[in-house]
Amino acid sequence: MTTDSRPIVASGKPYPVISPPDALEAFLGDAEFTLDGTGGPLAVRGHGVPLDGDTVRFHEKAVLGGKDVRVWHVRRQGEGFTAEHVAAF
Repeated sequence: MTTDSRPIVASGKPYPVISPPDALEAFLGDAEFTLDGTGGPLAVRGHGVPLDGDTVRFHEKAVLGGKDVRVWHVRRQGEGFTAEHVAAF
């Protein structure tokens, strides 16, 4: 039996993005960003697609091009961005 070593994140809780992107468009396509997770900085890599004019649906990948790990909604919040893990069935 294998264990899951990914950090725990809460669904529905917006985490502040603490690295680069200065525009919502920077989350589109293959991208990477860091958020301020519960246990410290958390690197998120994957692929973003526009959900609506204010939100990017970001599919976190185990490795770029690999299977989905989590789905995030990224939105502008004040001067920066937040990423919120959402359940996607």
